[in-house]
Amino acid sequence: MFKMKKIMALLLSVTMMSIIVTGCGGTKSEGVSNSSTENTKPEDVNSKAAKAGGSTEFWLDKLSDQAIIDELSLVWKNDSGVDVKIVNFPDVAAYQTSLQQSIDDKSAPGMFTWWSGSQLETLAKNDKLVDLTAEWDNYIADGVSADIKEAFTVDGKAYAAPYSVLYNTCLYNKTVFDKAGVTEVPKTFDEFLAACEKIKQSGVAPIGLKNDSWASFIWFEQLIAAYDPQLYVDICNGTKAYTDESVKKVMEIWRSMFDKGYFAKPQLYSDVFKTFAKGEIAIMLEPNPTANTMVAEYGMEAGTDFDSFVVPSMNGQKSTIFFEASPICIAKASKDKDAALAALRNFYKTDTQNVMLNENGIANTSKVDVSNKTIKNILSMSAEPDNYQLYLRYYENTPEDIRNYALDELSRFMYSGADTDEVLNNIQKKADEVFKSLK
Repeated sequence: MFKMKKIMALLLSVTMMSIIVTGCGGTKSEGVSNSSTENTKPEDVNSKAAKAGGSTEFWLDKLSDQAIIDELSLVWKNDSGVDVKIVNFPDVAAYQTSLQQSIDDKSAPGMFTWWSGSQLETLAKNDKLVDLTAEWDNYIADGVSADIKEAFTVDGKAYAAPYSVLYNTCLYNKTVFDKAGVTEVPKTFDEFLAACEKIKQSGVAPIGLKNDSWASFIWFEQLIAAYDPQLYVDICNGTKAYTDESVKKVMEIWRSMFDKGYFAKPQLYSDVFKTFAKGEIAIMLEPNPTANTMVAEYGMEAGTDFDSFVVPSMNGQKSTIFFEASPICIAKASKDKDAALAALRNFYKTDTQNVMLNENGIANTSKVDVSNKTIKNILSMSAEPDNYQLYLRYYENTPEDIRNYALDELSRFMYSGADTDEVLNNIQKKADEVFKSLK
């Protein structure tokens, strides 16, 4: 799945998904059928899903606000006729462990979010997921781009539908920029560094950082792609080594940004948002739903108090926007899979998706009205192929075993000042081992 021909096809598809289109705006049965078998025809699955009622659990690690969970559950039930119990796991590692331990049981959640790329492929190839290929006609009819299907396709079959397609850009505090004398967003990497210097001289830390080890890849991937997008592609698929001189050059640039004080002291992600709102940091590299959070939880006005730009290329190429496509899957072993099919079929109805947009900042269909000016700006940039190129983020774009090891090593580089050569040598040793096993 991390083969680049699939990824490039996905990049084209996501661009089409991003076009902003403003627009407007089940019956229950007793019990849940568990009669689906491996020999079930797609049209039979569709028929059962349409008639199923009952209830199902939906596991994820992306919603922490109980009020939003309650609202989404209510509206989703109104749209689908299915009682969806949303179970959020605040810790990613705990979530992965719980899902992996339960996925073979009848008590497994009907629906759950996962990660695209190799992690989705692993579950699909081990026959853990319901084939949703035939369901995609329903999702498309409700405004999901047909091209997004490729992101969740393994060996010609679609095993998921989108919970979200998120674009990672720099959110910047406009008041801080103005006070520092940065009157325009940077168009070149030199201008970006100059803006960081001005902001630092004004007494504000330029760039906020999370202290979560899983987030250590975010600036790594962004700076690698700013230096050379093909270099990013090559290290993800093993064509080039992490010890390549070009990678070392980027790491030197990254280290110099730390040495110059361009990165703030790492914080809990919620504290990063708070310090951004208070003007104590100027920039944070975040997915588009954060723009909604800054409005809803911190009273900022999108487009006025803050907005978005993309880290510019170091070499005059198109700037890179990294995206993540988060899949919703249905557990094949779950006793609630028929109810889950019905719920997922109706997840893309306008009322439910308006909750996703208004509460989470996520626009999955063309039938929602995007009012947040910063989110609209982000979606607009993602739909400008002449100026921006889209790449699947590192977390999903390289084999899981390499990624997990690299996260720890990059964390040592960021948070402990570990030696660059040592970090890259360690990651490459792991990459050699993993890519050899995949041949």
